[in-house]
Amino acid sequence: MVTTKSILEQIDDYVREEGFELPVFEKVSLRLQSLLHSDDFDIKDVEKLILHDQVLAGGVLRAANSSFFGGLKEITTIKDAIVRLGTRQVADLVMLAAERNKYQARDPELNKLVKHLWQHAVACAVGGQWLARKLNYHDKATEVFIGGLIHDIGKLFLLKMIDHLQVSEQQNFNLSYDLGRELIDVLHAEKGYELLQKWNIPDVYCRIARDHHDDMINAGSTTMMIVRVADRACVKLGIGCRHDPSIVLATLPAAVNLRMKEILLAEFEIMLEDAIRIA
Repeated sequence: MVTTKSILEQIDDYVREEGFELPVFEKVSLRLQSLLHSDDFDIKDVEKLILHDQVLAGGVLRAANSSFFGGLKEITTIKDAIVRLGTRQVADLVMLAAERNKYQARDPELNKLVKHLWQHAVACAVGGQWLARKLNYHDKATEVFIGGLIHDIGKLFLLKMIDHLQVSEQQNFNLSYDLGRELIDVLHAEKGYELLQKWNIPDVYCRIARDHHDDMINAGSTTMMIVRVADRACVKLGIGCRHDPSIVLATLPAAVNLRMKEILLAEFEIMLEDAIRIA
């Protein structure tokens, strides 16, 4: 029997009855992060861990040779990538490569949205990390990277849910590109927050998922403010599902609070264009 319930009701029912989950981080990424936070890690152990997965190794090499990281000499080994980028940066790039496989949908229309969403996530993660370092918040760089990567996790979850429902014999689903985009815009912050809390992800990331569009909340959180600027800069440039060239980054409350100068923000926009090539 085909259901006549609304889209929202079908999504809620499916989550509740089927227990649908979206894994947030791959095991290799978590193991690598844990290894690098130990006091006695060996670069050889880092290299060995990455080489266990050809997809991850390829992603790290692609990023190491990208224009974003400014390499003049081609990098052909993981060891050389670690030397060029440093172990912490390599760990973040492994996380990026691992997450990429999640951003796929079977439905062609939804797949367009998913691909745009991946570009947005990459730009916010890598670009936000660049911005954190430029502002001398080096201790926040990895936190900003992860926050930028998963700030729109609610959108990915909703798109994957809809993709599942599109092929379900018990569901009545016909979703256009525009309606899908409107749906995720409205619900993603709330759903992202709920999901990250369910997975026991640190509160800083839960709040970023929920509040990254609200300039008046948590204005004192450096990580939150940098992710907000990165997110709005991507929207200004059309990196993702939305495009609003009228945005003036220097007037954003987060940019004002962090005392970002216009010359830095102009450079940031250029860097974001390079960042999406990593995707």
